[in-house]
Amino acid sequence: MDSSSEAFIFLGVLAVLFAAAIQQMIPSPPVTCVGIDLGTTFSCIAVFEDGDVTVINNRAKSSITPSVIFQPADGSAPLVVGEGARATAAVAPGTLVYDAKRFIGKRYAREVVEREGRGLPFALVPGLSILRSQLEPHLELQAGGQRLRLAPEDVGTLIVHELRMAAEAYVGRTVANAVLAVPVGFNAKQINATKQAAINAGFNVLRTIHEPTAAAMAYGLHTNSMVNTVMVYDIGGGTLDVSLLNLNNGIFEVIAAAGDNRLGGQDFNMIIFEHLIHRIEKAMPAGSLNVTNDAEALRALREEAERVKLELNDEADCSGVFEEGDTGIVQIDLPQAFKAAGPLSVDRAQFEALVQPLLQRALQPVRDVLARVEMGVEDVDELVLVGGTSRMARLRALLRETFGRDLNCDVSPEEAVAHGTAIQAAILTDRKKISVGASEAALHEHIHVER
Repeated sequence: MDSSSEAFIFLGVLAVLFAAAIQQMIPSPPVTCVGIDLGTTFSCIAVFEDGDVTVINNRAKSSITPSVIFQPADGSAPLVVGEGARATAAVAPGTLVYDAKRFIGKRYAREVVEREGRGLPFALVPGLSILRSQLEPHLELQAGGQRLRLAPEDVGTLIVHELRMAAEAYVGRTVANAVLAVPVGFNAKQINATKQAAINAGFNVLRTIHEPTAAAMAYGLHTNSMVNTVMVYDIGGGTLDVSLLNLNNGIFEVIAAAGDNRLGGQDFNMIIFEHLIHRIEKAMPAGSLNVTNDAEALRALREEAERVKLELNDEADCSGVFEEGDTGIVQIDLPQAFKAAGPLSVDRAQFEALVQPLLQRALQPVRDVLARVEMGVEDVDELVLVGGTSRMARLRALLRETFGRDLNCDVSPEEAVAHGTAIQAAILTDRKKISVGASEAALHEHIHVER
């Protein structure tokens, strides 16, 4: 080999070594790990980027995605997910599937499956189980003359996939890692089923974290040396969970929990809906249309009931107090089939009288969880509100009266769990230089939650 060839080879090796050195000097792309709140009624996804948390908007430009899917009745189109599912269900025949999280990872006796399925627009049917006495509930739909059977985690997978698509569109790259929030009351099988939903959607689940722990982290309480005991009051569309957390050296541990898995925003909507039906029936001319026989008009009236609830509460401040002189009157936009009932309205006093029994139920878990650990309201350093229904003015006022203090409303209650879960995700991937805020051991303890 002549000297020129040797020199060429030497220069080539040098170039390779130089390129390798440069590659080592260039930082690798950051590992993106998102936080996921797969909720019963709404779900969120968030990411810690550039020193802060962003709760990511979905394709409908909303930070919260309805935890629903829709199957057109004729089976001519695939399943629709989230905002698209609710919008399609409003104008097309088919089946809207909701509350799948209620059944995820659960097993029931056959008669319980049948009882739990009453009143749902889809069938709840016994699925396969290794236990003869208990069966895993599956959701069965009819479409195009065919039966479509889904496990609850299948519904969860569709929702999480929708969230993942939104996250990847936002960050501009593949998102594979996630931290997943789970309810305090979930046992190992329910946690595993929830994780499987995320795994099937393409995620590598680095950790699960309790929902109340995530909410407390969203408020930055894991870094507050003045806080020892935190109560997380979480009321969403269908469930109420109250958890008591102890903070020790930056680590949260759930010490007690109570709740009501049949109380949420949907129940307040139903109270208004039933009130409107009663008034319409009284006002309609004798012998006119049977109110309960018009499915489309009833659907529209349910939406109107939810609008009434929101409008009667959305002007309150954090403590549930309205501006002086604000009487709060909402005119009802009746469906065409019910126009003969004449003009109807609901004011704030009527609304609060209607929902008073539900509000009393909503306070009971607070008393229960404190009694369980023999503590009083004065022993709670911070009260954290989570879930869209916690925006209800009268509920906030009652909580303020019960605890004798102003409420902390710095974080959107619908986004708090996803926000805190994203912080935990940043901790795990070294994106945020703070101490770990969730106790891994605590996640493997089954916290008994009385319902």
